[in-house]
Amino acid sequence: MYLALLSNMDTLDFCSIGSAHFLKFMPFILKWECSWPEDQSGQYSNDPDDPGGETKWGIDKRSSPDQDIKNLTLEKALQIYYTQYWQANGCENMYPDNGLAEVYMNACVNCGAKRAVYWLFGVANNPSLFLDRQETYYKNLADENAHLSKYLKGWLNRTSDLRTWIANHVPSQNASLPPQSVA
Repeated sequence: MYLALLSNMDTLDFCSIGSAHFLKFMPFILKWECSWPEDQSGQYSNDPDDPGGETKWGIDKRSSPDQDIKNLTLEKALQIYYTQYWQANGCENMYPDNGLAEVYMNACVNCGAKRAVYWLFGVANNPSLFLDRQETYYKNLADENAHLSKYLKGWLNRTSDLRTWIANHVPSQNASLPPQSVA
């Protein structure tokens, strides 16, 4: 799906962007970070309530201070996702058939790698338990920071959608990650 969506974009060098495992998951990340594929502009924003500051393609200035966020291209964003989130956090080396790499990368992107690695402990390679920890974190964060509570529904919808993605794209998880309802 991902390569088909972008195959007409001659400027992208897919061979240098990442592995097939990584590329298979990127439509999910881009969907939640910038409404891909409906909006192919990357959605530049600079929300004063967003701790990341300037953001485009889901890449924020706080995490990538040396980048010109406003002029960030999709190709450069994919390279950042691959090197700073997928490779740097060992996602390629995780079990490819249980969805943990995907839930871990998603948490690294959305919550930070230090927090995400902490959630790995005690989940016994179980993506559902990992997502439970992530959802608890979101709820606590919104409770403790009123200005961030406006993001809670979106955060919980994202984890619910990730449960569905894992169930549909990871054969060994077809029945083990039921979507959770979000109010």
